[in-house]
Amino acid sequence: MIHFLQHKKTGSGRRLAALLLAFLLTACVLSAATFPVARAAQAFGVITEPDDAARTDASTPDDTSDRNAAAARKILDGIFGYLKAFYGAPDLQGVIDQGFAANELYVSGEWYIFALSQYDTFDFSSYYRTFHRILDSYDREFFGVELEKYTLIDMAMGRDVNVNMTELAGSVGTQGIMSYVFGLHLLNNGLELPDSTAGETILSLLSMQLSDGGWAISGAYGDVDVTAMTLQALVPYIKRDGIYPSAPVISADLSAEVTAAAERAVALLSSRQNDDAGFSSYGAANAESSAQVLVTLSALGIDACTDPRFVKNGRTVLDAIADYRLSDGSFAHVAGGDSNANATQQVCYACVAYLRFCGGQPPLYDLDAVRRNTGSVTPVPTPGDVTPAPTGSEEQPSPTGTAGQPTPTGQGNNPSLTPAPGGNTATPAPGASQSDNKTGSKIPPYRLWGSGILAVLAIAGFSVLALRKRLTRRNGILLACVIASLAAILWFVRIQTPDQYYASLAVSDEEAAGSVTLSIRCDTVAGIDGLPSDGIMLEPVKIAFREGDTVFDALSAAAAKANLPLDIGGGSTYIRSIGSLREFAYGTLSGWMYYVNGEAPTESCGQRKLRDGDVIEWRYTRDMGSDTEN
Repeated sequence: MIHFLQHKKTGSGRRLAALLLAFLLTACVLSAATFPVARAAQAFGVITEPDDAARTDASTPDDTSDRNAAAARKILDGIFGYLKAFYGAPDLQGVIDQGFAANELYVSGEWYIFALSQYDTFDFSSYYRTFHRILDSYDREFFGVELEKYTLIDMAMGRDVNVNMTELAGSVGTQGIMSYVFGLHLLNNGLELPDSTAGETILSLLSMQLSDGGWAISGAYGDVDVTAMTLQALVPYIKRDGIYPSAPVISADLSAEVTAAAERAVALLSSRQNDDAGFSSYGAANAESSAQVLVTLSALGIDACTDPRFVKNGRTVLDAIADYRLSDGSFAHVAGGDSNANATQQVCYACVAYLRFCGGQPPLYDLDAVRRNTGSVTPVPTPGDVTPAPTGSEEQPSPTGTAGQPTPTGQGNNPSLTPAPGGNTATPAPGASQSDNKTGSKIPPYRLWGSGILAVLAIAGFSVLALRKRLTRRNGILLACVIASLAAILWFVRIQTPDQYYASLAVSDEEAAGSVTLSIRCDTVAGIDGLPSDGIMLEPVKIAFREGDTVFDALSAAAAKANLPLDIGGGSTYIRSIGSLREFAYGTLSGWMYYVNGEAPTESCGQRKLRDGDVIEWRYTRDMGSDTEN
């Protein structure tokens, strides 16, 4: 009997020891990880697609069109399922009423509403009331692209245009290229704007076409998103098969100019397509860019899934879009990222656009409600009804597309005016892409103290086991494994205070490959809300850099020296705010941009390598860079 009890006790101890050891080893592995497991798996090519059935195969000719349409429909059904699950709605009408229309805090889902209006027939009355009740509650001037966007949503719903028509009449062109694009969408759908005509707006857009055939917010090279979105507005004026698709009549000469401009732009989009058939904007491959191209090609009557100009390595644009799909049916901005509002909404209406193309329906921005004459394009006789959406809940038309509201999961807009590869995570620690401390090999004190404590614990543990006559070989090995696990955590997990981390960004003279001058300015909002009256947030400072360092590394080092907090996301190179000044704080087109030697680069700050003598300026814009150009 005594032998049996001893056996049970020994077995229980072995199990307990095994569980303890497993727990400690697991904690060690998790704590020592330097990047998410999913990212590591993706880097080594082991992540599978969320849903292989949502992909296409351009190399198989049998029933290709039907399969591509089915793939788009499956993606769309996944997004609809995601929305229904979140709002607990039985159908899409329930999503409208129980979800978007029930939100009394900020405008949400208007680009889902736009997609649904072009997908099927729904009752938008509850959403329309909420939409304008919220807009009425905002205490901020409403103009430009914001005004045009909300007008477009009203028209898509087939409702009365409930905006200040005086402001709307003068909105075209007030915020650069995007206000011409959205203004032309309104004109294309029959809205009369006394200060603008379709012909004048078209000529303005044509004058903005760059030498490479594209369009951009700023700079000398075309941007995929802006080029695609500009083409979407010009589509009705492109002469095909000797006829105009649906536009008001313009001169044959102007139509020829538009057609030639479109051909150059399509060639640019084809040349900018990545090897995986996706697209990038400002150096970042993302879902929204592919979605915008899909909308554009569908409007032009080009099958993005079969046209050889847009099939790369046997993959199609739909394949590239599917790469960003998450298991819940929503979409990430970048591969491996979290669910993102912009990405999901733009993929949603892109799939609607493609299905309309497959079904022989008019383009996405040729509004069904207007064509059926179910809604008025005459303003409601109430002045000043509409004001813009609050910070963080608004669309950013470029560089990643036209739309974006907070997702049900609370994700904000992504990317900022300085987009970069990476996920949607926000981390306040600047310079996360920097290497480990290179200023010396001195052992951190906490490791020395910790090692001493572990040594004491080891001696105490072995002593207790010896005194209790339990120092068996098995117990000794178990205790040694526990101490070794704790030591591994201590020595392989680096713990730093903020000051120590910022010090790790410093570059020694031996490491320096050169230096740059960096400054931070907010002239466009100088003196507002306590911001510096001279617009200088950081005077020009010299920053030494290592070989291979980027503009982001220089910003991190400069901000650390000046004690300026950074709000960072998107693979740690997406600048949401510098100091207290955040993106979208002064409108949907506001945010941070950077300039190198007076020019705005097309790549992200995390990709632009530093060169000795570079002069870098970070400037806050209220108008997508048009107000910060020298």
